[in-house]
Amino acid sequence: MDDTDTKAERTRRRILDAAAHEFAVHGYGGASLRRIAAAAELKVGSLYFHFKTKDDLVGAALADGVESARLQLVAGLRAVPADATPQQRLRAAIRSHLDALHASDDRATAVVRMVDTLPPNLRAAHSTSERRFGRVWLDILRKGQIDGSVRPDVNARVLRDIVVGALNSTSSANPNTLKDLAQFADTLATLVAPPPAAIPSGRR
Repeated sequence: MDDTDTKAERTRRRILDAAAHEFAVHGYGGASLRRIAAAAELKVGSLYFHFKTKDDLVGAALADGVESARLQLVAGLRAVPADATPQQRLRAAIRSHLDALHASDDRATAVVRMVDTLPPNLRAAHSTSERRFGRVWLDILRKGQIDGSVRPDVNARVLRDIVVGALNSTSSANPNTLKDLAQFADTLATLVAPPPAAIPSGRR
């Protein structure tokens, strides 16, 4: 890679970081290219060298945000010790997802903020990234149903959507206002775990 390519990639990264913050704060409809350009230390016209339209920038920011969250989720799972319990692995996945949402770069939060307000063309394009991320969680939950950390009597796809939705719902909360993200992770893991065996009435 020559110096020109390296500079172009650095500039593109700067634009995507600025866009992530703008979209996380203002959403799809309220985002301003002028503010994005200023945050990236560029003229508005310079954005069009890297992204032909606002929707091109939105699409790139969405893909970047989902991929960053996916990689953090995968990395969190790989970091779990080999002797960890199934429950610990599940909690690590939940916590990695939370960490991605509350990262300082706003990439995953921007996706959550925008996704429900996207026009049809962007929503369709974004679905490819969503499916790739969703497959990671589906695999986690299906393995959990086998190893005993996830209740086996529910549809894994439906459970995946519930778990991801619950996690994403924390994106608008300041981490400092959440008393304990670890407690949130533990609670969610407990909710998806198999119910405890029924205790005979005579022993209660």
